[in-house]
Amino acid sequence: MASELLFAKFAPKNLEPKNTIGAKWPRLLERLELAATVKGKRVAIKMHLGGGGGFSTIHPFFVRKLVEAVKAAGCAEVYVTDVPWDVRGAAERGYTSETVGCAIVPVAGTADKYFYRQKIEPPYQSLAEVELAGEVMDADVLIDLAHVKGHGACGFGGASKNLSMGAVTTPTRRALHNLEGGLEWDGGRCSRCGACIENCPSHAMSWNARNELEVFYHNCKYCQHCVLICPEHAIKMVGGRYKEFQQGMALTTREILKPFLPDRALFINFLMDVTVFCDCWGMTTPKLVPDLGILAGRDIVAVEQATLDLIRTEDLIPGTLPAGWALAAGTGHLFERIHRKDPFEVVRALEGLGCGSREYRFQEVE
Repeated sequence: MASELLFAKFAPKNLEPKNTIGAKWPRLLERLELAATVKGKRVAIKMHLGGGGGFSTIHPFFVRKLVEAVKAAGCAEVYVTDVPWDVRGAAERGYTSETVGCAIVPVAGTADKYFYRQKIEPPYQSLAEVELAGEVMDADVLIDLAHVKGHGACGFGGASKNLSMGAVTTPTRRALHNLEGGLEWDGGRCSRCGACIENCPSHAMSWNARNELEVFYHNCKYCQHCVLICPEHAIKMVGGRYKEFQQGMALTTREILKPFLPDRALFINFLMDVTVFCDCWGMTTPKLVPDLGILAGRDIVAVEQATLDLIRTEDLIPGTLPAGWALAAGTGHLFERIHRKDPFEVVRALEGLGCGSREYRFQEVE
C-alpha cells in the first residue's frame, strides 16, 4: 500500500510571501496532525547540528517552527538532540535553547556513555550489537529531522543515516564503518603534506618515528575523510564494501525504530542545500541541485525513496562538483554517479527488514 507523503516545494508559484517555503512549513506541520502523535508525550527531535565551518544544516527558523507546533499540539516535553560534540558547538550555527525554543541535549550524554545495548539477531558479519543513544530511546515520540546530502561512504545521507549514525555511540559508528573494510597507506605515493592528519575528525592519525602514517583504530570511525582529501591518493579503503555498510545502517535504524513504529515516529527530510558531502565534514560546499523543498511522512522507506527520486541528474548545477571530479558514465542516480555507490541499497535494505514500503503518493502543500 502506498504511503501518503506531504511535500512542500521550495519554489513558490509567485512572489507572495504566503507561497514561499517559510510560510508553507507551518501549513505542512498542520497537515501532519501532530496532536494525535505527541499529545502528553516526551518528544525527541533528532537532527544533525553540524560542526566546524559548515553552515548548510537545517536553518534554526525551521526548527523553531517545528518545536512551536509540537508544543501547541500538547506534548509533555520536547527537546532537540544530537551527538555531544556537535551539541557543544551548536551555538556557532545559531542553535541555542532560545532560538529553537527547547533544550538541546547530547544523544548519549555529554560523555557519550548513556546508551542501551541491543543485540543484532542474527549477527551481521562483525556487527553483533549496537549501542543506542539513551536520550532518543527514552522518548515516547521520535521526530527524525534530516538534512539530505551526498555521502562518500554510502551514497547519501537522509533519515536513515540521521538515526543509524547519529543516534548511537562512537563505538557503534566505528563498528558500522568497519563493515566497509580497512585503510591502506602507500608510503611511496605520500608527500607527507599532513592533510589527512589535519582533517581527520576523529584525531586518529599521526606520523610515527619513522615518518610513516599510523592510524589509531580505537578512534578511527572509517569515515574516509582521509581517503577523499589526500592529494596524492596515497590512502585507500581496502574492501570497499559499501553495501555491507548500508545493510549495517539499515539494521541499526530498525533497532532504533522498534519502540516507535508505526505511530510514534515522524520523518522529515529537508531537500535544501544538498551538498556533495556529509555535514560531518565541518564545511559547506556549493549545492548540487536547486533547493527542492521539504518532504514528510510516517514511513521512513517511502520518505527515503521519494527523496532520492526528487534529486535528479539533469538538475545538477554546472560547476558544483569538487575540482577535478566528473560524473561516472551511465544512467544511475546522481549520487551514484558522483560517489560510485548506489544510494538505493539502504532503502531496499530497510524495506527488506520490514521498516516500510517504497511505494508512495505525494500530497503537495500549497
